[in-house]
Amino acid sequence: MNDSFAELEFHETVDFYPEKPTVFNNRYVLGKEVNTGGLCAVYDVVDLYSAYFDPKKNLVIKIPLEPLMQKKDVTAFVYAEYSILSKLCHKNIVRVVDFGIDEESKIPYIVMHKLEGSLLSNTTLTHLSVKNMNRLVVSLVKVIFDLHSLQIVHADINPTNIMISKNLSITLFDFGIANVAKSEKDVCLDYTRHLAYNPHYAAPEIFLGVSPSIKTDVFSLACVIYEIYTGQLPFAKKTITSHKQQLHRRDFQDIPFFLRTWLRNALQSDPSLRPHKMPLLIQIKSFFNIFSKKY
Repeated sequence: MNDSFAELEFHETVDFYPEKPTVFNNRYVLGKEVNTGGLCAVYDVVDLYSAYFDPKKNLVIKIPLEPLMQKKDVTAFVYAEYSILSKLCHKNIVRVVDFGIDEESKIPYIVMHKLEGSLLSNTTLTHLSVKNMNRLVVSLVKVIFDLHSLQIVHADINPTNIMISKNLSITLFDFGIANVAKSEKDVCLDYTRHLAYNPHYAAPEIFLGVSPSIKTDVFSLACVIYEIYTGQLPFAKKTITSHKQQLHRRDFQDIPFFLRTWLRNALQSDPSLRPHKMPLLIQIKSFFNIFSKKY
């Protein structure tokens, strides 16, 4: 992979879509489909190399869907997600195991640990106490800002990319369009053309073709947090003009007091007005957690 990786042209296509194999590289045996997103599908998979010694090891394999597979540099695009995740070791981020290209079909793939629990998008939170909602939000905020401290932009924060376990632990996944901010090796993808984002949670500037940034992540995070507490999104319509609607104090009456100002600012249509740090109370809690671990 050379410097041309920084200028991938995803509008160039190939003329065929290879048949999906049932075994990748004589090692990974494809199982049932687990989930399908806008760009890729995820399947249960058995690793023949380790199945005998570790039969309870739960893995999944992520492969491009046909529209993405027809793009010229799909392999580099898939590798970009693996490259980011392989550098991370975070309890709230999905863990990758392997990247490869099937020898026969030439389909690139990522193997990762299977997540247990339910998607935030499929989880009813009305029965949760405010204390438990706060736990979810604090975990979510911390993992996003941990990413941002490494200059990593997730670019598609929404409830379909967040898994919740039975003990209310969250795991963030689907880094397919994530990028490294201010990196010379960013993947240049037309997000609006390829619908490589969830429009219900996307920042307004995304609709104008602006590339995802830390500030667009903050907006999407704010939308998710607002929905956790209120059961609805802050804006009724999902267009550039809808985000210019004025939110009133009454719109935040179900939001805990310590989050209201931060959330109101994070939902600003102007990216420059959005906060670049996590809410103050969460900052303080994070500091004392680190301090207690050290001493």
